[in-house]
Amino acid sequence: SDSIARLEGAEFAMIASRDCRPDQIRSLAKQITDAMRAPFLIEGRELYCKASVGIAFAPSDASDANQLLRCVDTALHRATALGAGPIQFFSATDDGAAARRHALERDLASALANNQLSLEFQPFLDLGSDRIRGFEALLRWRHPTLGAIQPSEFIPVAEDTGLIHDIGHWAIKSACLAAAQWPCDLRVAVNLSVVQLKNKALLDGILTALSDAGLEPKRLEVEVTESVLISNFEDAIALLQSLSFLSVTVALDDFGTGYSSLTYLRKLPLSRLKVDRSFVQDMLTDPDCAAIVRSLVGLAHELRIEVTAEGVETSEQLDYLRCVRCDEAQGYLIGKPVPIDDVPALLRGGLVRSDALR
Repeated sequence: SDSIARLEGAEFAMIASRDCRPDQIRSLAKQITDAMRAPFLIEGRELYCKASVGIAFAPSDASDANQLLRCVDTALHRATALGAGPIQFFSATDDGAAARRHALERDLASALANNQLSLEFQPFLDLGSDRIRGFEALLRWRHPTLGAIQPSEFIPVAEDTGLIHDIGHWAIKSACLAAAQWPCDLRVAVNLSVVQLKNKALLDGILTALSDAGLEPKRLEVEVTESVLISNFEDAIALLQSLSFLSVTVALDDFGTGYSSLTYLRKLPLSRLKVDRSFVQDMLTDPDCAAIVRSLVGLAHELRIEVTAEGVETSEQLDYLRCVRCDEAQGYLIGKPVPIDDVPALLRGGLVRSDALR
């Protein structure tokens, strides 16, 4: 008596027309998520998937089909994006969050044209020479009425709507143009999302940005996270190898926070490994974190990969990183993200904290 249909991509909808209690619907949803955990044998290979389920009821949650779909989509978004659990019921408190998300989707489309997006630059400090070696370009959105929107909120919206391609291209182009004005020994790092890596035009866009800015490819660094590799490993390898062949450097960001695999260190053309801030913040009080940081630095150096520690906030953390021969540090102790106009002062030492230097 139930109906099921594919909506788009990997999204499906099921209408349970019978009169079911919430506990019965949850039980049905659990059957689906449990079934999806079993491996699928495809052409001799075992493939693993996972499912998230959003649930809404009519007429208590919605009075028509379109509204019901919006409600269930909101519940599904909470189940998948916020890590709240694989099965989520729509709640009346979701209305505000859903309305904000729809507003962000609508306004983000014009944010680029209206010059609401900008880049800020956070420095990397070389721990051998105590000199700035480059900057990470961080995307910012200042909404005309909502104020500053955090990247953790608007980047997923950009990915879901496909706007990440235009925004990402703009960010790469702007970062290259900025770096072209700096001393020639400084690099600029730009983050790539999983959606960008699926775009076949990304490589050409990066090459065009480098050419237009007159920037040497070796001065551009692309950062990818483990989550990008997990969902798109083969395509990621192909693209990153092409970039590496052209002398663009590749960094693996937030290493250790996901399903860390040494395969990444062996197969990817990595120039840099970025140790996640969670290890750096606890390494002075947690022996396990300290051991992880020491081991990552040693392993990376054996593989001829440099190491950058993220989230450095105290001089004691910096001293420890020097002792274990970490190559670079990044964090508020070194310098906060600054607008492009403040970069020259930072390079002159005016914005770098003195206690970050020996």
